[in-house]
Amino acid sequence: MKLTRLFLALVAGSVFFVSCSDDDNDGNKSQGTYDNGTFVLNEGNGNPSSASVTFIGDNGTIVEDVFTLENPSAIGTGSYLQSMFMDDSRIFIISGQANKVTIVDRYSFKSIANVDTNFDNPRFGAVVGNKAYITNYADYSTGADDFFTVINLTDYTTTKVALNNWSEKVIEENGKLYIANGYYGDGTSVTVFNPANNTVEKVIELGDSPNSFEEEDGILYVLGFENIFKINLSNNTLAGTIALPTNLAGSSHLTVEDDKIYFTNDTAVYVMDKNATTVPTAPLFSYESTSQWGAMYGFNVNDGKIYIADGGDFASSSKAYTYSLDGKLISTYTVGVGPNSFYFND
Repeated sequence: MKLTRLFLALVAGSVFFVSCSDDDNDGNKSQGTYDNGTFVLNEGNGNPSSASVTFIGDNGTIVEDVFTLENPSAIGTGSYLQSMFMDDSRIFIISGQANKVTIVDRYSFKSIANVDTNFDNPRFGAVVGNKAYITNYADYSTGADDFFTVINLTDYTTTKVALNNWSEKVIEENGKLYIANGYYGDGTSVTVFNPANNTVEKVIELGDSPNSFEEEDGILYVLGFENIFKINLSNNTLAGTIALPTNLAGSSHLTVEDDKIYFTNDTAVYVMDKNATTVPTAPLFSYESTSQWGAMYGFNVNDGKIYIADGGDFASSSKAYTYSLDGKLISTYTVGVGPNSFYFND
């Protein structure tokens, strides 16, 4: 429930976490109706009817509320849609309010399963082999009760695996799961989890609370409150640290694309070479927002475009924008309530 967490973040005075993701299929031939485009996840505002997924086709077509359109009689996704993740054929939609995951076909968006057991404030997920792993916060006041919900993708049954540490975003690399142990300043590490035996293999201490991370070329780039960290995934050791300038402390939305690191601060976008040793003091560009809580609510970079989602008033349809890599506005789209992330189906 990102809107709720924003209020908590203001009280705590620390950074919030927004998830973004991309995933590619292997061919150029269209796989179905929702191939070759971008999904925008609209978290909603507590009313289940306010949560939705918007599809923006590469050809400019826009489809609102894709799930309801394709599944008019199915059980809804629930509200406060936290995040989505994909495997080769499926999309998994996490609802923090409903404590469940809705599974749909990746290219037709037809409903496959509604999984609602062994969840307690689910957050983010990733797939390894024939299992999906979803982090859960349980009680938001402590990381000691955090856990994975593990979904068997053959029969969609679930089990729980204890993590006992602040467990936020999770990504899969080389058969291992990497978990950002950070929540508004609580948690200061990255966990390496081995799904082959359901054990924590290593905890990499950062001394700074991670709010976003992404892998490229064997390096995990982690954005903390005060630093950008580089973790070498060949040996899971810290390979470098870049300090953020004081005025950029609390930045968010780190993503890595084509050898460039992108991140945001307030309504500004920053970019740097992935091998840089210092952080730029001037932004690439800024955009204007009148949203009290949702400025730069979602962000990603893909295929030569920068994507920004603005939360608006969290009561009505909002806006998403695409910019060129030199910061020029390309397009403006009307999307759903509280858009928080982008997922690429190319």
